[in-house]
Amino acid sequence: MRPADFEFDEPMTFDVVAEIIGARRSLVARLAEQGLIETQTSETGELLLRGNVILRLRRMQRLRRDLGVNFAGAAIILDLVERIQQINSELVEMHRRFNE
Repeated sequence: MRPADFEFDEPMTFDVVAEIIGARRSLVARLAEQGLIETQTSETGELLLRGNVILRLRRMQRLRRDLGVNFAGAAIILDLVERIQQINSELVEMHRRFNE
């Protein structure tokens, strides 16, 4: 399954996510258990992952490979980058309002 084969909001099993990112299911499950990736519970009680987790996991893999950062560190980096982007967007909006 390639990224174009799924919707980002479509819930997926740990097995499917592991296959897409080229990792073991046990790694995906461990990252979910540690709270480094978000899960959702199906109506049957099965833990699932949303497709947007794929991008997060790939970024975490890249940080691990390129910088030697562990997965917990990679998750923190990604959270901080997301927060910085959010703050920048807020600053741009405030600047726009101030200059009106």
